[in-house]
Order: sequence, then C-alpha cells, then structure tokens
Amino acid sequence: MTTKKYSITDTKAYSFPIPEKGQAMYWDNKQAGLGLRITSAGSRSWIAQGYVNGKSRRFTLGLLDDLGYQEARVEAGKVRGDMRKGINPLVEKRKLHQASEAEGVTLREIMEDYIEHKQTKHGSLRPSTKQGIKLNVENEFSGWADKPVATINREAVVKKFRELSKSAPIQTNLAFRNLRALLNWAREKYSTPDGAYTILPLNPVSQALKQNGLVQWNKERARSSRIPKGKIGEVWLLLEDYADSDRHIATTCTSADLIAFMILTGCRVSEASQLTWDHVELDAVVPTFHLEITKNHNPITLPISDALHEVLARRNGARQNGSRYVFPSVRGKKGYLHDPRSMMQRVSEAAGVSLCNHDMRRTFEEMAAHAGVDSDRRRILINRMGGDVHSVNYANNSDPEVLMDEVQKVSKWLLRQAEISRTAKDGKNVVPLNA
Repeated sequence: MTTKKYSITDTKAYSFPIPEKGQAMYWDNKQAGLGLRITSAGSRSWIAQGYVNGKSRRFTLGLLDDLGYQEARVEAGKVRGDMRKGINPLVEKRKLHQASEAEGVTLREIMEDYIEHKQTKHGSLRPSTKQGIKLNVENEFSGWADKPVATINREAVVKKFRELSKSAPIQTNLAFRNLRALLNWAREKYSTPDGAYTILPLNPVSQALKQNGLVQWNKERARSSRIPKGKIGEVWLLLEDYADSDRHIATTCTSADLIAFMILTGCRVSEASQLTWDHVELDAVVPTFHLEITKNHNPITLPISDALHEVLARRNGARQNGSRYVFPSVRGKKGYLHDPRSMMQRVSEAAGVSLCNHDMRRTFEEMAAHAGVDSDRRRILINRMGGDVHSVNYANNSDPEVLMDEVQKVSKWLLRQAEISRTAKDGKNVVPLNA
C-alpha cells in the first residue's frame, strides 16, 4: 500500500482536518520521513520516522505551534541522519531528561529513596540501619544534605574525611561507608539502559579512599574487652543488688536485669532489649526464649538456665500494664529499654575496666569456655553462623533441649563465682573452681 504524501506549508499544516477519533498522519512530499500528526483532541505535532538498526522508529520533533515547517524539515533531516548511524532518538531524549533530573537530585532525596527501596538478601533495611543513615546525612553530611549529589567530588570527600577523623575516627569510617552506598545508589538510579552513568562516573568516596588514595580508612582495632574472670562474681552480686525492687526504682532494676540477661545468654543488646513476653516460655518442660530479630537474620530459640529463669521470673513479677516487652522503658516511644548506659558504668567500676554492651557477649563466651562448653556449642549459643563444612552440616543442632545442659553449666559456673566473691567479702577462704 502506497502512503499518500502532501505538499505541506505552515498554512496548509493548520488547514488539515481534525479526525473524529484517533489520529491522522500527513506525510511531506519533500522531506522524507517528515510527517504531521493530528489527534482527535486537536493537537498538531511534527514527527520524524526512520529506521534504527533495521527497526522502524518514530520520534516527535515538537508541536506545530512551536516549530514551523522549514524548521521541522531541518530537524527531521538531523534525526533521520542519526537513525542511519544506529542512534535511537528516543533513547537519547531519555538520557538527556535523566541527566537533567540527576543533576539536581539532592543527597537527602537519595537517602530517602535508598532507605525506602534498598533491598538486601535478607529483605528491607532494618529500622536501626535506616536511622543510622539518616543521622549521618543530618549530622556528618548536613552541609551536603540539600545540595545535588553531583556536586560531591573527591576533593570535598578528602577534606571532610580528614576533618571528621580528628575527633571520631571510627564513626567517620561508618559515616563514609554509608555515604559511599548512597552515592552508588544515585549512580545506579540515574544510569541509562546501556549502563552509562549520567552523574558521578566515579564514586568520589571510592576514589578518595582506594588503596594508595589520598586518604585511608581509619584503623579499627578489634575490641577484646570483657569482664575479667576474677571480677565476674562481684559484678553478678552488684546486678543482683540493683535488681532488688524494694531498694531501687523500676528503671534501675530493669537495667540490672537486662545486663544480667546479656551476661547469661551472650545476646546483643539490640536482641535482648526487644525481647517480648510472647517469645518467652517460662513454664514449658524446657523453658525457652525466642529471638526473632537478630543481627545475622537467623531467628533462634534457646533454653533458659536456672539463673536466667530467676531473672525472667523477677521481670515477669514486675510486669505492669500488660507491657509486651521483657525489659520495658518508662519513657520514650520505643517501649523498651534500649541502652542501660548508667548501669553499665556501674558494672565497669566493679569490673575495673571500661565496658560496653557488646562486652557482655564476649564475657558469656569466655564463661562458657571456663564452664567446659565446647566451641561448636558456644557458637550455637551466641548464634554465630560458621562457614566451614563441619559447622554448616554437622555442628548445627540448635535444639533447646540439647543445649540445656550447656547453659546450665554456664549458669552454675557464674553462680559459683558469685559465691566465691560473697564469701571473700565475709572474710572466709574459698578455693576457686574452674568449672
């Protein structure tokens, strides 16, 4: 079928009738591939048609009101010339639009998009991770938050990294790792279908902090602090004293019991503090507690030793207003006590070393070793997933009943240290036991 062509002028272009429905095409008899498209709504626009790598493509050049006939002929010639070279004008137009949008997107906008849509192999980012990234943008990078990410360059990164590292080197590392992730997200979000980056061809954080780069990551020493063996009994007696509700306020008692829980289980503070009563079975044949929210995304159910049972029974007895959390907070929106900082300071004083929440995890692991619990069972009790064949396929039985003997060993060892400390205070001699 032969396509009818017309002698088009500016005047003639306005005289073509409007179709009752759909659209009508009027092809120019002078410029190949130039057409006037008229829709039933009355819109009149110029289009160019040609072939890109053997496939027919149409591209809108502009509205008749904005583009005269002679200009349309010139533009059509350029577009068809690009098509012959294999250039798809639609793709190029999208690239230009994308680049224009990318040039103006701010770090805050990227951050909001990242925390909403970022997916890991375990799913969406955790609330604590999202909050940490927000705080970095609002604090360390507040001067960049509402500026286009395209303006962040290597020189700015180097200057800011050196500045922040003077007072908080480890926090600076974390902040810039988060910034690197945000900038990578921006690069990918605004990349073209063929993989070209419209902004930040190189991530300035990666560029500045590469090997032999202008700056290097601050050295991070692995923490090894824990409650000294000779002080564990004394610390336990301290916590038992502060857990006495007849002598101390509720927040103090809760803080003491939370730290006691971490010592007896090796749980992280984020795991222990969010424990809810619906995940605790105090009266079961094998009493257990279940951790649903864990750092490694591996939910686990663990047995409750006798010493831990006393702590949780005490918590249950102090439960008020049907609180769902085992370690509730009287203030704040979270509903649970997330950081027993003041009590940890008292524990540090009793232990004679500066301690943090995570040191209770190391303390548990060492107590378990002293109590004779083998390394495979210790790994399971602290929910550390091994990567070797033996750990993955054999030493992986997390049945609470199987692990009960192990947690009881730890419980008895701890209470024995407390007995030694109590007796020593009374001035009596007791021979320390290693198990």
